[in-house]
Amino acid sequence: MTGARLLLTGCVIALAGMVLMATGCGDAPAPSTAVAADPACAQAPDACVTVGIGEPIYLGTLLYPSDDGGVVTARSVQLAVDYLDGRFDGHSGTLRGHAVDVIPEAEDCTPASGRAGARRLLAAAPVLGVIGTTCSAAAYRAAAEVLSRHRVLLISPTSTSPLLTSPQGHDRYFFRTAFNDLIQAAAVAEFAGQRLRARTAATVSVNDAYSRPLAAQFVDGFGAEGGRAVAALTVTDPLGAGRAAQVASRLANAAPGVIFLPLMEPACGTMVRAIRAEAALATTPVVVSEACMSATFLRRMGSLANGIYASGPDPAGAGSSSFATVQFLPAYRRQFGSAPATVFAFAAFDATNLVLEAVRRTAVQLPGGALVINREALRASIISVNGYDGLSGILTCLPAGDCVPAARISVYRAPQWPVGGRTAALPVFSTARTLAEVTGGG
Repeated sequence: MTGARLLLTGCVIALAGMVLMATGCGDAPAPSTAVAADPACAQAPDACVTVGIGEPIYLGTLLYPSDDGGVVTARSVQLAVDYLDGRFDGHSGTLRGHAVDVIPEAEDCTPASGRAGARRLLAAAPVLGVIGTTCSAAAYRAAAEVLSRHRVLLISPTSTSPLLTSPQGHDRYFFRTAFNDLIQAAAVAEFAGQRLRARTAATVSVNDAYSRPLAAQFVDGFGAEGGRAVAALTVTDPLGAGRAAQVASRLANAAPGVIFLPLMEPACGTMVRAIRAEAALATTPVVVSEACMSATFLRRMGSLANGIYASGPDPAGAGSSSFATVQFLPAYRRQFGSAPATVFAFAAFDATNLVLEAVRRTAVQLPGGALVINREALRASIISVNGYDGLSGILTCLPAGDCVPAARISVYRAPQWPVGGRTAALPVFSTARTLAEVTGGG
C-alpha cells in the first residue's frame, strides 16, 4: 500500500511539471495526456490528481477516535464505500472503475492535532477528500487551513462552530453536513426562555472554537428572550473533579435558573456530576449540547443522567426514511454490532457520498481507464449541490461551507435521547430555523 501511494504521488508531481516521461508511474498515463485532458492541470502542482490504471482513489478521515462522534463517522464512511455497488454486503464497491481506499488519521480536538493529522494525510497519498474533523477546534485555523492550502476537500458531519463558515474564518475547501451552531444556540435559548421560563442562566464552556462561541451565542439569544446571564465560566480541558467542584460551587452562588453546558465528553459528565453534587443545584435544569448527547454519556452516568436535557438535530425525519430503517441502520448494526451511538451517522454517510459523487461527476476518464480529477472542479461540484436528498435531510451547499441551510433542533430529556438506536425518542421541545433567520438575513 505504501509503495502504491508513493508511486501515485510521483505521477502527480510529474503531471504538474509537464514531464513527458512518466518515470516510475507504472500503468498511469503519460502526464502530457493528462494535461491534454484538462489543461488546468498544468497551472499548479496540486491542481489535479491522476489515478492510474489499477490504482485506487484515495479518501481520508481525520477523526477523534475517543469520541462517539468519531467512531460513528468512521463506521458511516466505511458503509458509504461499501454501498458503492448498491449493496451493504461488507465488500467495498468501486468508483469509475477504481477501488476507493480510505486512509484514517486521528485528531484529539486540538488545533495542533488537526494540523498534524492533515499533514500526515497529505504525505500519505494524493487524497481527494477528507471526512472530518470530529471537533471544530481541530478544523478551525488548523486542518481546514492546511488542506485548503493544498486544494483538498474537508467535509465534516460533526463540526458545528459558526467560526468555520464565517467570512473571516472560512477556508475555501471546507464544507460540512452538520448544522451551524448559530441555529443550535438560538434553539436552546428559546427552550430555556419560553419552555423552561428561566429568567437567569449560566454557561460553562472550554476556550476552543466549538464550546466558547456556542456559549456566547446562547447568552446573546437568551438575552433576546428577556433573560440574563448570571455566570459565564470557562474551564480547562481535561477537566478534573476538583476543578469541576469549584466551578459548581460558583454556579450555586450565582443561582441560575438554567445551566447550559456546551462541552464534550468526558468534561460534560464530570461537570454534570459536580453540579448535581451541589444541594442548591440538585433540581436546576441542565442542558447539554449535541457534543455530549451520546449513548456513552447515558451509560456512564446511569441514573444521574435522568432529567438532563440535550439539544441536537432531530433525526426523526431522516431516521424514518425507508432507506435508513430498512437498509442503512440494519447494515450498521450487522457490521458493528450495535446501533449508532450518536445522531451524526446520517450526516457522516451524506458527507462521504457528497465527495464520492463529486469525484464521479468531475473525473475525466482517459483511454484504458485512468482518471484525471481537477481539484477545483471537485470544489465546484460540492458548491453545486442543491436539494440533495440525504439521509440527514435536504442539503444545499453554500460557498461559505454550510450544506445545511436550515435545521430542526430538538431538546430531549434523558434517558429518552435519540441515541443508541432510539431514533423514535420524542423531544420535549423542537424548533426549525434557517441560517438566514439566525444571521439576520431573512
